Amino acid sequence: MALPSPEEEFPDNLWFRVEMNGAQLFQKALRPLFQSAYSDKEYPEEMFLAGKIHDDGLMSISKTDGVSLASKATFPSTVYTTLSLPISSFTQFRCRQDRLLRLHLGLLEHRINATVGGYDSDDDVSIRFSGESTNYNTLIYGVRDGGVDGAELETSEIALMNSKPGRVVGPVSKYQLSIEMPAETFMQLIDFLSLYGSAVKATVTNTQIMFCVVNKEVVLREEAERYKIVHSAGQYPYLLEFGLDQKSAFLNAAILSNIVRLHQLTDSRTVLEVPISALGSLMFYSKLRQ
Repeated sequence: MALPSPEEEFPDNLWFRVEMNGAQLFQKALRPLFQSAYSDKEYPEEMFLAGKIHDDGLMSISKTDGVSLASKATFPSTVYTTLSLPISSFTQFRCRQDRLLRLHLGLLEHRINATVGGYDSDDDVSIRFSGESTNYNTLIYGVRDGGVDGAELETSEIALMNSKPGRVVGPVSKYQLSIEMPAETFMQLIDFLSLYGSAVKATVTNTQIMFCVVNKEVVLREEAERYKIVHSAGQYPYLLEFGLDQKSAFLNAAILSNIVRLHQLTDSRTVLEVPISALGSLMFYSKLRQ
């Protein structure tokens, strides 16, 4: 019997359907995304893990850009966080229109964890998201067996706060400075600096970075191979500024990667990037300096 064509596999009543492997890694990447909506002081990590905090997030479905998720800090408004999944991240990607879905990313993370957390490997299952053209305010979530038959194991609905045409647009500024360091170095650094305060200023020259919180300083030297400058416009020194109010989110992101990158945009904002395997990168955009 002939296999169905891609058009037949994508029912007319759906406006999008995407499927991906790596469900457990995706679930772990969602945690720092929704955690960054609040500071650690406002809501400790255990409250997030218990599902007692509801963030306000966005999921962008784009015919050309794939899927992007975003979460904005509520108070203090210090960071804007995104996770962009290119079309290559998915084993199946079908989309008829660009739409923005407003939802609680924390509830999505808990739903995925509840359905795939018990499997031994990410290869055991795949997850699917879809939406019906007759009901734009509901996200359909499904879990499929990772075997040859691909049997559907579970399907459920996730209520959206709203849905509208559009997509998440990334920053228009370019990087004038990019620094790369081992994730372990970054985690040790912010753990130590957070003992003295939450506002970090990092002065970057062509030979070293001096991180300062209040009166405490930590110096990393490039010759010691603790970091490397991967791009610079050559206008030293640079001043990077970022807060540690969302330290738990930074740590939960960094543990998923081997490296962390610090960038400065041409508008002077500092960006923390954590590349996560085939999922793309978690991006934490700090606010503009006053």
